[in-house]
Amino acid sequence: MLLGSQYERVHVIGAGGAGMSGIAKLLIQSGHTLSGSDLVMGPTLRSIGELGADVWQGHDPSKMQGLDLVVASSAVPPSDPELFAAREAGITAWDRPKLLRELTEHFPAIGATGTHGKTSTSAMLVHALRALDADPSFVVGGKLVNVQTAASFSGSQPFVLEIDEAFGTFTHINISGLIVTNVEPEHLDYFGTADRMADCYVDVMRGVSGPVVVCLDDPGARRVRERAGGISYGFSEGSAWQMSELVERALSVSFRIVSSTVDVLVTVGKPGIHSARNAAGALALLGELGYDVAEAAAALSSFQGVARRYELRATVNGVTFIDDYAHHPTEVLSVLNAAQQGDWNRTWVVFQPHLYSRTAALYQEFGQAFAGVDELIVLDVFASREDPQPGISGHLIADAAEARTGANVRYIPHMSEVPDALVPLLEEGDLVLTMGAGDITVLPDKLAQALAARDV
Repeated sequence: MLLGSQYERVHVIGAGGAGMSGIAKLLIQSGHTLSGSDLVMGPTLRSIGELGADVWQGHDPSKMQGLDLVVASSAVPPSDPELFAAREAGITAWDRPKLLRELTEHFPAIGATGTHGKTSTSAMLVHALRALDADPSFVVGGKLVNVQTAASFSGSQPFVLEIDEAFGTFTHINISGLIVTNVEPEHLDYFGTADRMADCYVDVMRGVSGPVVVCLDDPGARRVRERAGGISYGFSEGSAWQMSELVERALSVSFRIVSSTVDVLVTVGKPGIHSARNAAGALALLGELGYDVAEAAAALSSFQGVARRYELRATVNGVTFIDDYAHHPTEVLSVLNAAQQGDWNRTWVVFQPHLYSRTAALYQEFGQAFAGVDELIVLDVFASREDPQPGISGHLIADAAEARTGANVRYIPHMSEVPDALVPLLEEGDLVLTMGAGDITVLPDKLAQALAARDV
């Protein structure tokens, strides 16, 4: 058992979320008896139940008896009824960072951290290691399309973990190899200031027991490397792992990477310069850990990506539907830059803002990021863990985009109204991009179905 026999019976509050579902799966596969709850009985929570866990929707404090450990997602408030009942019963209760600290004390992790790209980069590590017959255990923040899971326990090293900075989680993890993709102000509701956030990155990098590779192309990552050290990669001149010869295509990207020991051409089965940089980070870390970089690079040509990372969801009557998790202006811009490599008739974007705090802080930057889009629909804010803020809505982003881009912009607060508004306007050759970190991921299927029904 990953946590030892003293914690045989574990309950996870918030087990259906991206941050906890993969860890729950690892605990089950390593022999723990697990139960889990969440506010919604979604497909992720049901999948944990299919592995043998007792899962339920909502709160059931009566089921907290007889447990050895309760773990709560970072989004769970201290007032949660199950968490309160567990503590009243004297059951050990941890948050997610504490769980990861205990887990990686016995099972040190390698993986990617950064404001953007850590899921895809960590997934590339997994894909390459599997091709090298390394049989990694892994937990990443999205389902790997090639293997149709976000987590797996093999019982052996290496252990690939997406090393998340939210809530300061990465400061609790025992790391033996790290990729720093980029460092931009984010999660300032936790860190307070960008300087404090950068300080945490530096502390984490200095604490890694093995190699740290850092993208020299990103100004924030470059600054923390100046303080903490690390091996550089990127297109920037002087990178230890030097990238060059970038070729972008509609659904892939290729480049050359050269180090003191390696000179190899790389093709990645996902588009965009950001995909190239993610791949270079993964290859640089694998090279510094002693793996065969040429074989790892060859494997990346068959990398199909992560669910909700430029994921092709459907092609119906000549209209292409792609879904992406982008919820920050830099991520939006990266996705749109990748989309521009395609020969589309028109690019339609449906964007769902995530968090009131992020919308309030970055609505002007979001507006600018949508430059080059032909048609933009902005939904209302997906609140997630936050309470509404007066005056903060998706309308702010729609107004900013209308003022700063040439796009035809519409604000449609309710996602249920989008199919009727959008589908009658779609034409052969159009691209529809749905973006956001909320429940917008259900929309592409509804749009595709409505379009198929329209053209019967």
